[in-house]
Amino acid sequence: MKRKAAVSFSDKLVRIARQMAKEAYLGILFLTGLLWWARSRAAKLGVVVITLHRILPDQQYDSAQPQPGMAVRASTFERFLEYASRYCECVLAADSAPDPAKTPRPRVALTFDDGWKDNFDTALPISRRHGIQFTVFICPKMMTSRESFWTSRAEELWATAQQAGKTDVINSQCGVEAGRSANLLIESLKHANANDRDTLLGRLQAALQPYAQEAKNEASEQMLTWSEVQEMSASGIAFGSHTNTHVILPDIPDSDALQELTESKRAIEAALVACPLFAYPNGDWSPHVRDLVAQAGYRAAFINSPGIWQKQTHRLSIPRVNVWEGSLTGPGGRFSRLALEYAIFWKAYRAGRNS
Repeated sequence: MKRKAAVSFSDKLVRIARQMAKEAYLGILFLTGLLWWARSRAAKLGVVVITLHRILPDQQYDSAQPQPGMAVRASTFERFLEYASRYCECVLAADSAPDPAKTPRPRVALTFDDGWKDNFDTALPISRRHGIQFTVFICPKMMTSRESFWTSRAEELWATAQQAGKTDVINSQCGVEAGRSANLLIESLKHANANDRDTLLGRLQAALQPYAQEAKNEASEQMLTWSEVQEMSASGIAFGSHTNTHVILPDIPDSDALQELTESKRAIEAALVACPLFAYPNGDWSPHVRDLVAQAGYRAAFINSPGIWQKQTHRLSIPRVNVWEGSLTGPGGRFSRLALEYAIFWKAYRAGRNS
């Protein structure tokens, strides 16, 4: 079981203060009608595409320390889909088109990045109960390796260092800020060469081995299998490419980027017939990389910047709004409709208006 790191009293105070400020701001937006306005404008302008990553059973979420922006409790996801099925028109990204709205309800398309196993174990049963389909962007080579994603390995190493009071080991290897949190450690490694990153993580693991309490390779930390992908596809879930190995495309040579794009597409098409959709790992892209995506034959591609998919949106840089536990909950960690509408419609509308 992943160990949950201690949180200092000052950190708790900062978190409470931020939550109170957020609630006050949401109250102003609600009372002035601005949240309603943003939702109605989003409904008229196009499609709001939502990015998710992981849906964890409540007990696992509470016992772990998920990277911010990455995970949602199963119970929160259930409430989210209750809201979506009642107040939104849920569409698949592959079937969507940002044409003028035919309904007053906002259109939303749910997507998942990376292809974690909990998309099958936890997200799929909940979505079936509500009759909502979604799209998963997968990395074929990561699926076949049957190893945990490197971010999970980094999270576990940071938890070991934090509990043992050895974050200086991480600082010495990755920079003075990296040891402050698992998220900062991961951010410091995102743009590293994959071989260099694996080597560095190996050094950290060796240095922290005397302090490790328990080895883990939980199934929930693994990626989807091809059999799970095919079962999900048969039930209406769509799939797209997220490169072959989750490499950040602007960081590598064009030839390597094109290989990542074409090999992942080919592997998915071998299993599922078609793969017209792509999502940029970490949301990182450039006009030049976008040209490579077109060259590889993708019909639509998605970034990770908020906005509304409108008629004038470039088909290979479609905006998405990232959603996680903190963006869907209010005081006490309870699901909040106001927080949801702010995170999705207000942010999407504001970004679309300013773009």
